[in-house]
Amino acid sequence: MAASTLSVQGALRRAMVPSLVVILGATGTGKSKLAIEIGKRLQGEIISADSIQNLLSSFFLLPPLLYH
Repeated sequence: MAASTLSVQGALRRAMVPSLVVILGATGTGKSKLAIEIGKRLQGEIISADSIQNLLSSFFLLPPLLYH
């Protein structure tokens, strides 16, 4: 019975951990520090969207540059 109880408790803990956490805010507000702390506590992975934002802005600006 103890093994079953531990199994259920483990499943509940995993179910309560969010699969995605999004942190938004202005520059210089501590988003990275908060993300690192949350990542450590949830044993998660941190993906910075800054590089994605730069890539997407280049992608949307590129076609007009090619046709002019």
